[in-house]
Amino acid sequence: MKKLEIKNVLFSMRTAENEEIINNLLGKIDLLSEEKIQDILRQVGDNEESIRSYLQEKINSTQGPHETHTKINKMFSYGISGNTIHLHMPVDLHDMFAKMGISKTMNTVNLYLLDAIDRIRMMQAEGFYKFIDKDAIYMISPILFKRELKFLNTLDFKTQIYKSQELQDEQFVSEHLEAQLATKIFGSNKDVGTAIIGLDTINSNEWQEKKSKQIKIFNEKGIKLLDEGKSVENNSK
Repeated sequence: MKKLEIKNVLFSMRTAENEEIINNLLGKIDLLSEEKIQDILRQVGDNEESIRSYLQEKINSTQGPHETHTKINKMFSYGISGNTIHLHMPVDLHDMFAKMGISKTMNTVNLYLLDAIDRIRMMQAEGFYKFIDKDAIYMISPILFKRELKFLNTLDFKTQIYKSQELQDEQFVSEHLEAQLATKIFGSNKDVGTAIIGLDTINSNEWQEKKSKQIKIFNEKGIKLLDEGKSVENNSK
């Protein structure tokens, strides 16, 4: 791909929320030599999908910490960054751990995650203006680690772990945009996990079946939503 093609991809990602960031990135691309452009392409992949993912990470790393959070259920809130809906996970779960234990707490968090995803899916289907033209759900959190990423992987999320040792390595952070975002939000003393899934995936019949099976497993373990309102089971019908 050439510089103009990359700029056209970036133009296509412009929204009212990220316009200033996009303009800044366009200016930076203009200053890059074709040789430097080719170096970047060799690292990230010389195709539109890879470039779009790379540019989205650039947007996220700039915009993420300044998002406005909107509550979507008792445990999760969301923010908008470019074409991505960021789900923000609860960080302080000490009270739940003490009352329910680690396993039941994390299963409850995962059930609320499925509920939040289903609410987003329905709101987008109903034309909610903030979710128009959004194409993925993204999460970044110290909670996303080991067993939680395993759970998300079974639901087709693409996941990544950044160890605290890596986040304390300036060179590593400078070379990984998600690591930069992690240190901006959480500092460098915690392991941080990330996960992303396309909205087209969660709208598929196959994914909805996976979700329903997982809800059944939670329900059989006695895991229920703690707040009032329709459950994801009812919402998905």
